[in-house]
Amino acid sequence: MKKRLFFIISSFSMGGGAESLLTTIVNNLDAERYDIGIMEIIHDTVKIEPINNRIKMYPFYVEANDPKRKEKMYYVYHEWDKIIAEFVPQNYDLYISFNYLKPSFLLPPGKKNIAWIHSDVYNLGSEDKYEERMLQNKAFYKADKIVAISDITTQSIYDLFPEHREKIRTIYNGIDIDKVREKSSENTEVCLQKPAILSVGRLETRKNPLRLLNIFEKIYHKNSKVHLYYLGYGDLESDILYIANEKGLTNNVHLLGYYQNPFPIMAQCNVICMFSDYEGFPMSLLEGVALGKPFVSSVIGGSRILANQQKCGRTVENDDEAVNAILDFIEADENVIREECMKSIQRFGLKKYIECLVKLFEEILDK
Repeated sequence: MKKRLFFIISSFSMGGGAESLLTTIVNNLDAERYDIGIMEIIHDTVKIEPINNRIKMYPFYVEANDPKRKEKMYYVYHEWDKIIAEFVPQNYDLYISFNYLKPSFLLPPGKKNIAWIHSDVYNLGSEDKYEERMLQNKAFYKADKIVAISDITTQSIYDLFPEHREKIRTIYNGIDIDKVREKSSENTEVCLQKPAILSVGRLETRKNPLRLLNIFEKIYHKNSKVHLYYLGYGDLESDILYIANEKGLTNNVHLLGYYQNPFPIMAQCNVICMFSDYEGFPMSLLEGVALGKPFVSSVIGGSRILANQQKCGRTVENDDEAVNAILDFIEADENVIREECMKSIQRFGLKKYIECLVKLFEEILDK
């Protein structure tokens, strides 16, 4: 008899890394073993995730542009039971919240539950986040297991929620390497000028795209032929353009916008950069390494293990280290780097990843 899995995610239509990972997971779980349902809390129109027809999408809770969105989100935080009763079906065998805070709040009490955390949670440690921290702690009590996707994610839960320590299972993200490479061969009208530094992700404060711009200015003074490309959209677009103009970098800084298939663009760059304040384990870094592209990043989840002793990536503490690391990769032999990337990415292949998830699901379902 089939087991029924229900996933709850903040949004399944904004084109983010967690959305992409969930799509990979549900499309590759055994259709003979599992029936799958998905509910998104906030619905947007950025991307329609390509899920298989056998997967059931349930009604979302609120639209991203709903003028009453903030008012409605109050109930997600403070009256969980009402939202669960109306939007979360009660006939599934296992419920999985696909990130912390909102999705975990909607785990139904008394059911078999997994809280899957896609970022470190250190931001909940500040005084102004006290209420959210208490709500998250309460939600964790509903979970049979807590999945942390990286070393830093695991440590952050240890530090902030030590009473749930025994529930934590660290499972690094996986990736469909063959599919990423296949999609990278599709045509694109975008042609990067080299040397090309690429940022992949939302242009928002947490991702810190302005820090990358400051780092790029230092690189530009050493090599005026270099170009910086931002692949994504967000609130900081105008800030990036303004500062680039102030620094005299307008001709070398480019905003590409959002692409449903970013891989043909990623395949053209020399190095991918990410200087987020915090991340779980960014899919864009995994995807870049799968395409043979090295990365330079801040100290974020998974970056050290993916870098594989700095052979295909560098995790840096300050801007000067970042400048040197980026220049090193730009000047390195691309064939050598590609080989090192291939060695690193094999550890995160899809088959092994799905087997690990199935083992966890069955462990909880058989309790």
